[in-house]
Amino acid sequence: MIRQLPIFALLLLASCGQQGGSDIRISNAWARPTIGQAPAAVYLTIENKGDGADRLTGAFTDHAAMAMVHQNEVVGGVARMRMAGEINLPAHDKIEMKPGGTHIMLEGLRAPLRTGDEFDLVLKFRGSEDQSITVNVLKPEGQ
Repeated sequence: MIRQLPIFALLLLASCGQQGGSDIRISNAWARPTIGQAPAAVYLTIENKGDGADRLTGAFTDHAAMAMVHQNEVVGGVARMRMAGEINLPAHDKIEMKPGGTHIMLEGLRAPLRTGDEFDLVLKFRGSEDQSITVNVLKPEGQ
């Protein structure tokens, strides 16, 4: 019995602090075509289907020198873009990155984005594994 006590204590400690984890799903990743190596924006949906909150901490792609999470905001009637830092992902909630709002900004493209192209983007999370998704380059509707 005494020998089993350390094993029981380790199992008890391992379960402490474990709440429901996050269950991150990424979908609908797309970007507009670019002219030359101009900066580009990636839009997507991140859904946390789990019982625990998580945080998006960054992004990476081989297709650009830098990938950063940005947000658009209106200050004094002027639209501005700023780095967002980490983005909260509450349990059972989703974030839709779309034009005019939060997005992944790509700087230093290695090649222009053309309609029909695809490239991989890796999203990094505080509590979950990195996730890779394919981004589709789409011509916006009406153009």
